Amino acid sequence: MRACWKYVKHVFLYILLLVGIHSCLPCRHCHTAQCMPPVRIVHDRDISIKYSEFSNSPHIIKLQRKQLHEISGMAASRQNKNVLYLNEDSGHPNFIYLTNTTGEDLGKLIINNTFNRDWEDIAVGPGPLPDRNYIYVADIGDNYAWYCKKRIYRFPEPDLKNEAMPVRKVIKHAETITIQYPDKPHNAEAILLDPLTRDLYIVTKEDNKCNIYVASFPQATSHKVVLEPVITLPFHLVTGGNISFNGLEIMLRNEHTYWYWKRARGESIAAALARSPQQITPVTKEPQGEAICFATEQPGYFTCSEVSKGQQPVICFYEQE
Repeated sequence: MRACWKYVKHVFLYILLLVGIHSCLPCRHCHTAQCMPPVRIVHDRDISIKYSEFSNSPHIIKLQRKQLHEISGMAASRQNKNVLYLNEDSGHPNFIYLTNTTGEDLGKLIINNTFNRDWEDIAVGPGPLPDRNYIYVADIGDNYAWYCKKRIYRFPEPDLKNEAMPVRKVIKHAETITIQYPDKPHNAEAILLDPLTRDLYIVTKEDNKCNIYVASFPQATSHKVVLEPVITLPFHLVTGGNISFNGLEIMLRNEHTYWYWKRARGESIAAALARSPQQITPVTKEPQGEAICFATEQPGYFTCSEVSKGQQPVICFYEQE
């Protein structure tokens, strides 16, 4: 009887060991959207963050360069006062166009040894060297989810204050950060750079949700970086996003709506995004809203849209009140 009980005990311990090992192994859904960290929405009353108010009537800035019909990304310079960087998406040259807060044509940056497969967004901020600012160009569009690997081009932001405008500057040595999703290819149109950690976030463009992944700093340039899942948000077809230069404000957008978060000091991006955002429905409708970025020289944010040929390309500025 004692031997029988010993046998039963050993079998029981063996089963517990198998269960423990199995729980440590990835399930068949791991690294897919089904296993993304769940969204825990924290209501505004649970925190002490006061949201900002923005003007409902934007200042319309007409672009002097009228052939920019498919602007998909926009970012404000940290190095050059009042300068904005713009890019067009697939089928266009490997150029970054320069304008300012009055819409002047300030020239372009030509990113050598790159190809505009589907450039969808730009970010500006810190990078490998702490005393430099960098421009990040996100080649992350993929309408049919065909491409396993995507690329982010990174190069130091040029100082243009002594350049004759309009400038035509060739960037010869852009670094390439090759990224891959942990599950399958995704279409994405928004990149977020956290200036406090130098982490890069990719926001996918999907029906009724957006999956957010991160490439943590330092991002390798010698081999591919497998993104890590962060959070899933219930937003429809996100087309752009930005984090402010102090790291304490976050925005995402689609064609019709903007979502705005305040981030507490010491708080992670994931924790900030888990709160209910301030939802902004702009009064001024854009034809096909694509880009959004915070201003650097004044409180507020810029937006931009694709336009049909024959339409005037413009930038909208919403002042923070």
